[in-house]
Amino acid sequence: MNTSTVRGRSAAGSVALWLDLQDTVPEGARLSELSAMSAAGTIAGAGLGPDTGVAAARQVCEALQTVVVALPPSLAGRVDRTNQVVALPANDAGVAAMEALLARDLPVHLATCFSARRYEQAAAAYLSALTRARAEGRDLAALASTVAFGLRPLDLRVDALLDRAGGEEAKALRGTAALLAARLARRASARIFDPRTSSAWEPLAAAGARPLRLVWTELGDLAPAAGAQTDYASELADAETALAVPAESLDTAAGLRPRPARSDRGLAAQAQHFEACLRWFGIRTEEVVRELEGEPVACAATPPGRALVAGGVS
Repeated sequence: MNTSTVRGRSAAGSVALWLDLQDTVPEGARLSELSAMSAAGTIAGAGLGPDTGVAAARQVCEALQTVVVALPPSLAGRVDRTNQVVALPANDAGVAAMEALLARDLPVHLATCFSARRYEQAAAAYLSALTRARAEGRDLAALASTVAFGLRPLDLRVDALLDRAGGEEAKALRGTAALLAARLARRASARIFDPRTSSAWEPLAAAGARPLRLVWTELGDLAPAAGAQTDYASELADAETALAVPAESLDTAAGLRPRPARSDRGLAAQAQHFEACLRWFGIRTEEVVRELEGEPVACAATPPGRALVAGGVS
């Protein structure tokens, strides 16, 4: 089956969900339910963890055959299913490998991004690869890729540094970093992948290319108690992105509906003010992001034509 016809599709009026399976693969009736949900457009894709076995990964790919399944590099060369995509770390090495894999007709899932800057770097690599593919007459829709954007870890780290700084001013900034970074990434996506305003994207969209889709991940509790933590899901749910949730939270998440479009007026000024406040406390978000991304890793030995970078899946 050509999964390019259903990449990015979601059920009308609903939020697209990304199934975060990690290393636990549902079986029997539950897997059949997930298969039906993917066919109906409720599930936009899925990701598996590095300890998933080959047989289990094939089972998931076959059950969710209408959507993409992101596999860690250790599995990517062994599962051999048409709807598999390669999961790479969202760091310098992963972005570089992304362009190389797309040149080999292998779509990519980058995990996990924590800044709009990193998303823009991935988008630039994506545009470059698609432009080359268009010149070569290749199917652009089949190269549709995704970027997982992590929320909770960014807030946890920044909030811990603010707590260390102490004081009411620092306390007032808690719970701000992740949603602000996510909104900046979403704005960048809207700007880069709008054929009406992007001269680079317009010919690619006309040729069937799909935007580099954002998948909001590491959301924490989908129904947090009052004041417990930020309700990322309800803040970010929209028709153009997807929410990564574990299988046990699908029923809760399936009830979410896209929120009305939020104006980005003043977003840049808000971001600059937030960064200035953090710097006053000696906190630099670029250093936090580098810490969360981890160090780039070297390319591993792989089968011919599969230049993969070792890394985990969101």
